[in-house]
Amino acid sequence: MRDVLYRRCRGWGASGRRLVTLTCLLWVGTALLPGTIAAAQVVVVNDSITQNALPLATVRAIFSLRVQSLNGHKVTVFVLDSRDPVHAAFSKDVLGVFPYQLEAAWNRSIFSGASRGPVIVGSEAEMRRRVANTVGGIGYLSQPVTGAGIRVLNIEGSHP
Repeated sequence: MRDVLYRRCRGWGASGRRLVTLTCLLWVGTALLPGTIAAAQVVVVNDSITQNALPLATVRAIFSLRVQSLNGHKVTVFVLDSRDPVHAAFSKDVLGVFPYQLEAAWNRSIFSGASRGPVIVGSEAEMRRRVANTVGGIGYLSQPVTGAGIRVLNIEGSHP
């Protein structure tokens, strides 16, 4: 493709060829990018949490470790590694905070002695399993899930 564009843009000189190369690279990069970063769109909870929906502010407070119980059950927050693209997408798209801001909130909570921090899991499959088997468990996944012990939590006041 690049050679065809070079032939068509022969009179543009070296800067024109660089522009064509850059355009091709950007085009290929944007074509590949959506496949490499999965956007986390759902918050999942253990069936022990009876609410079907929570306000965005409450969900943000749970994942920031400021809310530690719901329905009389201690909440256990499960997250992926902070370098995981699904974690980054969840932080920015669902919670509306950058991953480093979320991690700073965890550090404040841990160092002040208010909590032990979130449980970091290695994969979405492990997150699904741990949330389903932990009373008060909450986490996030890039795909909606159904199954025993786990369900999707709706977020009130979030954008679609």
